[in-house]
Amino acid sequence: MKRLFKEHSPYLLILCLAEIIISIVSIEAFVYSDSLTYSDSLIYNAIGIETLLESLYSSTWWALILFTLGFITICSITSIVFKKLEYLFMGILGWGLMLILAINIGNPIKDILFVIALFVPILGINIIAYRTEKVKLTHKKK
Repeated sequence: MKRLFKEHSPYLLILCLAEIIISIVSIEAFVYSDSLTYSDSLIYNAIGIETLLESLYSSTWWALILFTLGFITICSITSIVFKKLEYLFMGILGWGLMLILAINIGNPIKDILFVIALFVPILGINIIAYRTEKVKLTHKKK
């Protein structure tokens, strides 16, 4: 564990851990809910969002979102293992894709700005992680 923090940016390691947790929880929740009808799901009935999820988007759309999130996580892990920034850059572009997928041009401009405001910190943290990892990797080579 010490070696990981010595060789890599703490921002990247914490970001990667958060992405792993979010990916696993989200994908498992999707698999659970997809195996049931929305009305049979105890979780969704308790929260009261089964009708919203049924009408909002299709399972294919949710699968695309979760695949993209999983791909971003895989890119972060690969960047740590192979110590190459190209994979981390692909992950940042994946977050850009998630932003594009989150924008619904049929919504009012206020809603679109809120969605963009949600992604600004995520992209910012990724860029900070990229830059600090770049510094760590260039100092290691010298």
